[in-house]
Amino acid sequence: MQQLPKGYYAVAADFENAPKDTFTYKGVTYAVTEGVNLFAKPHDAEKAAREIPDVVLEGLSYESFDAPVVLFSTGKHNIDRCTLGGSRYWLGQGACVSPNVWGADPTLRPAQNEARDEQTESELFGTFYYGYIIISAKDAHITVLDGFTLADARSHDVRTEGMTCEVVFRNNIYKSPSGKLIHNFNTQTVEGGLHRTFRLEDSRLVDFDDLGYGGILMLSENERTFVDRLCYDGTAQIFGFNDVTRSCYNFVLNREVSEFYIRDSYFGHMEGENAICTGCYGSGGNGIAVTVTGSTFVDASKKGEAVLQLHMPNDKCALTVRDCRFVDTRGNASAAMVIGGGTRVCMENVTLDGFDAEWKPAPTIPTKAPAHVKAYKRDWTTDIEDAHRVIGTSRADFTALDVRYEGKKAYYADQHVHTKCGGTSDGKFPMKDVVARMNELQYDFCFIVDHMQMRGFFLPEWDTDRFVYGTEPGGAITDPKGCRYLDTVYMYFHYNMLFRDKHDLALVLANFPEYKFKGDRLTGRFGYPKFTRERFDELVAYIHSLGGMIVHPHPRTLLVSDDPSDYVFGEHTYLETLYGAPSSIASFRNYDLWVRILNLGHHVYTSGGSDTHGNPSNAVVSTMYCEKRTGTAAFDCMKSGDYTVGGFGMKMCIDGKPMGSRLAYREGMKLTLRIDDYFAPRMQDNTAYELRIYTDKGLAYASMFSGKEKQALSLEVQKRRYYRAEVFDLTHGYRVAVGNPIWLDKTE
Repeated sequence: MQQLPKGYYAVAADFENAPKDTFTYKGVTYAVTEGVNLFAKPHDAEKAAREIPDVVLEGLSYESFDAPVVLFSTGKHNIDRCTLGGSRYWLGQGACVSPNVWGADPTLRPAQNEARDEQTESELFGTFYYGYIIISAKDAHITVLDGFTLADARSHDVRTEGMTCEVVFRNNIYKSPSGKLIHNFNTQTVEGGLHRTFRLEDSRLVDFDDLGYGGILMLSENERTFVDRLCYDGTAQIFGFNDVTRSCYNFVLNREVSEFYIRDSYFGHMEGENAICTGCYGSGGNGIAVTVTGSTFVDASKKGEAVLQLHMPNDKCALTVRDCRFVDTRGNASAAMVIGGGTRVCMENVTLDGFDAEWKPAPTIPTKAPAHVKAYKRDWTTDIEDAHRVIGTSRADFTALDVRYEGKKAYYADQHVHTKCGGTSDGKFPMKDVVARMNELQYDFCFIVDHMQMRGFFLPEWDTDRFVYGTEPGGAITDPKGCRYLDTVYMYFHYNMLFRDKHDLALVLANFPEYKFKGDRLTGRFGYPKFTRERFDELVAYIHSLGGMIVHPHPRTLLVSDDPSDYVFGEHTYLETLYGAPSSIASFRNYDLWVRILNLGHHVYTSGGSDTHGNPSNAVVSTMYCEKRTGTAAFDCMKSGDYTVGGFGMKMCIDGKPMGSRLAYREGMKLTLRIDDYFAPRMQDNTAYELRIYTDKGLAYASMFSGKEKQALSLEVQKRRYYRAEVFDLTHGYRVAVGNPIWLDKTE
């Protein structure tokens, strides 16, 4: 038996039961030594890997290696937070073997290669939050992962400085479910010497469950990106190269033109927003050149959306498409859409089936808007989905609305914050410094929901004028209905409990022994219990009996169900619609879920927050009208439902009853609305906003405004289940404020 040559380091799955003196790779067994070149975990192998091989093992098509090689056995390997120690080749049992078999018909999905048998695969797996392979060494010129099944095993190149380098993922199978961003790259600095190329080659992502979260395959900010022989079919996972709102830029500042290549690939049945897109905002004189050759696209976008949606704001940006086929069985306008006025488009030998045109310019994105929304002196009727009569300003009556908010001032709150206050808290920012940071960011309240304890409530740094009491447990329902989570036995989720009084959490823990609380108010901690649905409903009812609130935070990132009702924790509970940032995919998904819940007849309020575990943030603030700046006032405002998630101070009433109210419909009702306050740190110049009013039957009113002046509007109310208002940023493509409904389904 030959020794495993120098420069090779082996990782054995199920190390406890695996041989300690031999290692089998691609059918060949080698002699190894535990702790020298045989290890239980990738982390351990990374610490030892120093030498570079002189020879290439049997079964590998590499000519040579210029960095240490880590070999993986058949079986599963955990890679949570695994940091590569430098230049590396990670080789699974499938290294140098493509998972795809390309057929004669280019419009059919390539078959999976039978040589990539699941029973012999090396699977790299991670957990939902921590499944990252981290590339951080500035002197790493090459990083290769070849021949794996990747299950929630993501990569993050955190380098901003370094050297000329390549990151290569080839011959890999992406295994669902995963709702996270899979390949991420930090921004490289101008003078830092980092010149990075990313290669995604001979890989496969098919029938992929993205947990309803809409994650992204790649956010690529590299000088050159190559996608070769990729089979990408049957997923709502967003391909990239950018996110839903193109808020990330794909160009690099230290190269005049960043290059993107898609070659000899198959894309089919993609339901992720924007299909394949780039972002070039703020590039100045830099550009992006995209070249697509020899590839096939079949229903490779959401219905009606172009397959290639590229931002080309200057003459350095270009799109070249050659020898490609685009098929849309649903009918579509154009295969490509160019945003920003660019015209350097070359499409040669392109076959279209189901498209009207090869490419079209995108509609002009508005950057300017009138000072005020449409509200003529005369009455007029909207011409949209749910037509409504707008009451002319000459006879609109705002008296009841103004009386409702007399003496109240706009305050701004982050409704989901974690701090560092000792005990079980996992925040990174000290609680004692939070208020000073809030003042810098110009907002007023933090709803603090540190995990598994009540300690923070009783510390001297707790500020009763600025903080609201809360905690965020996790848990599971043991008798789920429609759940399809990783562990199908349970329905797993988090929930925020919010209280008016600091002693109320102790009452919950005393009455629900499932939490297994131990210790006192400063040292005590509790767990994340499992409940039956009936018992969880009892918990919600008890919290309400104390005057507290319960919020379903980040609902689409943990709980996975196709039934919207599964996300409802009961009537008059809350669901986070804007999460992390208004432009985040989570915000899009959570908002869509909330609308579905409302239209099923549930009375669920909107909530929002940063969920920061680090520095406090004003990315998602809620606007609350209170008579004074105290935590109690903020709590009471949220409890009423009369507030807006977002930095727009929307005041809305129907016959004097505000957002969050439930009324009985009667003829002659009037809706009145004002936007009187704007959260200055989140307002953007050269931006067009749109005020929208929805009912359960659709859009009732929409009108642009600049976000500079106060607004006023009045509508004649019709018999609808509810009315609600929101503000959408038309320039950047996401909603920035969501108001709570006024329900009209009460029976008297």
